[in-house]
Amino acid sequence: MIITKPNGYITLVTVIAVAAVGSLVALLILFSGVSSSKTSLSLQQSAQAKEAADGCAELALAAIQANIALSTPTTASHTIDTVSESVCSYTISGVAPDYVIDSTGTADSDGKNVVRKVKIVLNRVGPTLNIYSWQELP
Repeated sequence: MIITKPNGYITLVTVIAVAAVGSLVALLILFSGVSSSKTSLSLQQSAQAKEAADGCAELALAAIQANIALSTPTTASHTIDTVSESVCSYTISGVAPDYVIDSTGTADSDGKNVVRKVKIVLNRVGPTLNIYSWQELP
């Protein structure tokens, strides 16, 4: 009696192994794409919140510039962009001619509520505003 090995098992195992490796590579690429999309969205929302905080800070500077006898503390809130749900608020504190502006920008288009804050220290001499520092707060 002659025993013969069935042909094709090595080929079948090779094809299954290559398919498994190919599927693994495809899944890794897919998940890395999803991860980079989430990171990109977070960066975009962070930039929108920073722009909202800077925009509100400039509105506060304009309020100081327009009002010689500004009473402090003064606060205001504004909607910057309804699509990205960017809003901001500022508080002006201090006593003339030295002021401090605390500005907060928020972007909340997907419920994450990204917040960025800016603090400005300035002095007003006549119509001129002298900004001593403009820094982002943690």
